[in-house]
Amino acid sequence: MVVKNQDEAVALYEDLFGFQFDRSWDMPPYEMKVKSAMVGQTQFHILGSTNPAPEAFLNKFIEKKGEGIHHIAFSVNHLGETVARLRAKGARIIPGGKTNVGGEEVDFHFVHPGSTHGLLIELVGRK
Repeated sequence: MVVKNQDEAVALYEDLFGFQFDRSWDMPPYEMKVKSAMVGQTQFHILGSTNPAPEAFLNKFIEKKGEGIHHIAFSVNHLGETVARLRAKGARIIPGGKTNVGGEEVDFHFVHPGSTHGLLIELVGRK
């Protein structure tokens, strides 16, 4: 989820639901900080912009769509095969790349929201 005030949102979710946001990392290429809590077997991320400028990626998103769900990520065993299968079925793929997530380098791609009834889906290659 993407929010204007990450610390405030984290405090709210910790207070209301008892979540523990015990992992965080910066993603400089995207000018964002991620704070993560495990909820059962699911990672819940709250994204905050590290750039206060109105034209920064997350700030533009919030201005246009408001705070809330930005995307959902699925961990997949064979990223290349999964992307090829989705493309063959007509899904639009947004090329990703590699990034560092909590100290681990991962490969990722996105499925365009136009292919998924408006939801941006991130596919993360499982190592």
